[in-house]
Amino acid sequence: MVKVQAAGGPVHGHSPGPDPELRLAVLGDSSAAGFGAPDHETALAGQLAGALAGHLGRAVSWRVAARGGATARTVAALIPALSDPTTGRHPDIVLVVVGVNDTTRLRRPAAFHRDVSRLISSIRGHLATSSAGTRILLAGLPPVHRFPALPAPVRTLFGAHARRLDRQLAALAAASPDTHHLPVGDLPLDQPGLFAEDGFHPAPAAYRVWGEILAARAAPLLT
Repeated sequence: MVKVQAAGGPVHGHSPGPDPELRLAVLGDSSAAGFGAPDHETALAGQLAGALAGHLGRAVSWRVAARGGATARTVAALIPALSDPTTGRHPDIVLVVVGVNDTTRLRRPAAFHRDVSRLISSIRGHLATSSAGTRILLAGLPPVHRFPALPAPVRTLFGAHARRLDRQLAALAAASPDTHHLPVGDLPLDQPGLFAEDGFHPAPAAYRVWGEILAARAAPLLT
């Protein structure tokens, strides 16, 4: 498999618009880290912020705390980076992007449920001084069974397991206050140019489509 790198450049940015500014933080794995994109403006954080700014008619700042290979259990170590180190300001919304690495490791659904539950609690604990109204958004797992890099038998196995783990995300969101599951829906992965060279991570075009899907699902929750 061809190796791709995490997005380069700053891990924070801003999509212009009227005040009040919405502060977005993206926490997660290699997709949150922008693997397959040259920078975060063209990766998930920048694309989602731009789409949210359009939907909400307000400025959106964004910050990324992500690492390739992170799972729902290990990503908790990145939680302190959700806040602005200069001002100490916490995000208004946190998008959590985990599950693909748990899928490829065949993490048991009950264990994944426990990991994500603890992750949500840890995020809330970090935001304790300003968590009133803070939304945690759980990004639904992508259609792993359509990843070109995976051979057919493995693709089928991982795809089915990803759907099991995604159901755990939906159940956790339903049981947790101010927490929402954003299913990915039907990504048009048959279109050319949506995968990075490795056939596993998104290309900028896919981050743009994904960001718009997430923004369309999140915007009604934020008004």
